Amino acid sequence: MRLWIIRHGETKGNQAGILRGASSANDEITDTGHAQARAMADQVGGGEPRPRAVYASRYRRAQQTARPLAERLGVPVTVLPGIHEVDCGEWAGEPYSALRQHPDRLELGGGELGFRGGETFREIAARFAADVNGLPDEDAALVSHGGIIRIALAELLSLDAREVWQGGDFMLKNTEWVVLERNEQSWHLL
Repeated sequence: MRLWIIRHGETKGNQAGILRGASSANDEITDTGHAQARAMADQVGGGEPRPRAVYASRYRRAQQTARPLAERLGVPVTVLPGIHEVDCGEWAGEPYSALRQHPDRLELGGGELGFRGGETFREIAARFAADVNGLPDEDAALVSHGGIIRIALAELLSLDAREVWQGGDFMLKNTEWVVLERNEQSWHLL
């Protein structure tokens, strides 16, 4: 099974560079985001191998981004409950740059990373991985969100989440993607 994990198209929140967390559930993609989604659909859906199913988070921007790909492939967009944006708790309203400037604020004690007043990295990774590992064994595309993708990829690829986060790994731009392959029960980056 191959899995294209795609970050949603541009939103006004992305333009502003502000963390919004759970309050952003109804945010829509911009005109640029729609153009990005169409271009992604042409690339991901136009070759072989290509996805046979399309999944998205419950947030509007992910579903809007997934729709052109689903239409190109002639399949529905299926919403997965656990791949939505992180609950960034007290970080809501802060600029993205604060995550780079104050990584120590992600330390929750006892070696745990997370967002005070929100979710831990472990909770975020667990809900994403549960959905992904429960997918049928067919090539699929999944549209989610930047922060959760980084945390989830560390989990799925058995990498250290702290190293991935601090190293800036898997910082996808809007509608960029990575492709994973599942062999038996483990995932590998293609």
